[in-house]
Amino acid sequence: MPSQLNNAAASDTPDEDVVPLKYARTMLKVAEAQGYNLADLTQSLDVGIDIDFFAAGIDPELLIPASVYTAVYTKVIDLLQDESFGFSLVQRAPTGSFRMMCLTIIHCKNLDHALRRAIEFNNFCNSLTGLPPDNLNPISLDNDGIAEYCFPNKSQLINIAAEDEIISVAHCVAIWRRFSGWLIGKNIDLLEVGFQGSAPDNTEYLEQLFKCPLRFNQSRNTFKFPATYLQAPLVHTEDSLKEFLKNAPYHLLASMEKDDSCIMTKMKQIVGNDFSRDFPSVVAMSEQLNMSVRTLRRRLKELGSTYQKFKDNMRCDAATNYLSRPELKINAVSALLGFDEPSAFHRSFKKWTGMTPGEYRSKQQMKY
Repeated sequence: MPSQLNNAAASDTPDEDVVPLKYARTMLKVAEAQGYNLADLTQSLDVGIDIDFFAAGIDPELLIPASVYTAVYTKVIDLLQDESFGFSLVQRAPTGSFRMMCLTIIHCKNLDHALRRAIEFNNFCNSLTGLPPDNLNPISLDNDGIAEYCFPNKSQLINIAAEDEIISVAHCVAIWRRFSGWLIGKNIDLLEVGFQGSAPDNTEYLEQLFKCPLRFNQSRNTFKFPATYLQAPLVHTEDSLKEFLKNAPYHLLASMEKDDSCIMTKMKQIVGNDFSRDFPSVVAMSEQLNMSVRTLRRRLKELGSTYQKFKDNMRCDAATNYLSRPELKINAVSALLGFDEPSAFHRSFKKWTGMTPGEYRSKQQMKY
């Protein structure tokens, strides 16, 4: 393992997200706290740049490519067989837990329902090992329309240094914020993040990460956000979840500072509501977003999507909306969606939903 970080490797990647070196250090210390030899572990890592994570004199705030951090995270998670989002929990979350949790919440009606079911799932897993439930009611509301979500408390974390504990909690909060945003297809603006631990010497990165007031020495680890998000419906299906899970939960770490879900919003704004026109090509779309085609495709992949899936989802949503209006004939809906032939619309709609437009309309009418 080389003895020092190649600074050029960190600075020559302006388009790649970065995180402080101390985040990678924390993940390695989590493994060490679980009994793994730190020297052997760092020697086994292949992160693509010259770096000694614990070199004397190296600045823990030094920014490194997020891909390096993700590689460290992936290694530790694989080593520990623990998918607890690197939260340093005493009780591990075995490999496959995250997938099963996602499957239990993907059909929830809104974010509130999904978050409550997620804690129910986690408490069930705890019960299998004899642990008491962490929090039967993780979400609280105040009279000002602010929601607060509670995370595990100190008693459930392994014994690591105080600053590493803060990083571990911040890490988890950032991931759950991004995961919640993915579920509803929009960025969640935080109003406050609370930590049980004391403030670290340098809070600049935490401030940049959350862009909201930070509170330390609190009774619980929490984040606060506008309660209106709780009523937002989940926008994904088992198909999009399947794509998301191919890289999850690791890709939730790869760009914690950038809100990739807003890319979808911007793309929808560019397309507008007139689907009778041709969709912009992926080249035209990337130009309007001021990014390369490669970057756009990478961002969509991190969201469990592709440009073709984005177009299909847009048309599918518009089709179901039109079909809910009985005054519109199915052939008219086909024309509104830009199909030259109704038969092509029928084939596409069945591919999207598993039903023909007529079957979908009949099913909807039976509900009322």
